[in-house]
Amino acid sequence: MKCEYEPDFQREVIYVNKVYNECAIVDCPTYRIPIPPSYPLAVNIVSCTVTDVVAEAVIVAAGEMDVVVNFVLNVEYDSNGMTQFIQQTAQYRRRGVRLEGALPGMSAVVLPLIRCLNCRAVDSGTVIECDVGIYLVLKAVALVQLEVLARFAPEPPECEQVSPIGCAEWFELAESGAFWPPFPPQPVREHR
Repeated sequence: MKCEYEPDFQREVIYVNKVYNECAIVDCPTYRIPIPPSYPLAVNIVSCTVTDVVAEAVIVAAGEMDVVVNFVLNVEYDSNGMTQFIQQTAQYRRRGVRLEGALPGMSAVVLPLIRCLNCRAVDSGTVIECDVGIYLVLKAVALVQLEVLARFAPEPPECEQVSPIGCAEWFELAESGAFWPPFPPQPVREHR
């Protein structure tokens, strides 16, 4: 069988990790950071950032993944005119995420977007609570040989329905497609 190609298309065969299926997790959990006894109490929160994000996923059974994301919350707070800094290691974990087509032996890829959205002093300033926006794209991939023309794929559907308990702005941004694609723009190549 002979294949015909457009004159400006050159046949390319590549080895690539093919995405067999993907989905997105959108969540907004609240993390509690206790103020150590040697620190002054928190009055108001100046800023909060997330650093050191490490995301991992494992295909544990056919169509099922476990996901773990570790990160550091960095909070700057005011204590009656004195600026204080505090860090807290945090973890987001989801077990049994359903992803049709994921099979043991395939690779699991996680593309994380984690943002500290809002923090407040609670319990008379002894604890800081922070709402953290979680947007994870999960992919089941395997190495294959392909002949392709490349372009960005459409945004994946959510893994499962999550009832928003707060952070409505975070869910609205995710639904609007503002996080997609989660990659920098790719250079455009001319075909010879």
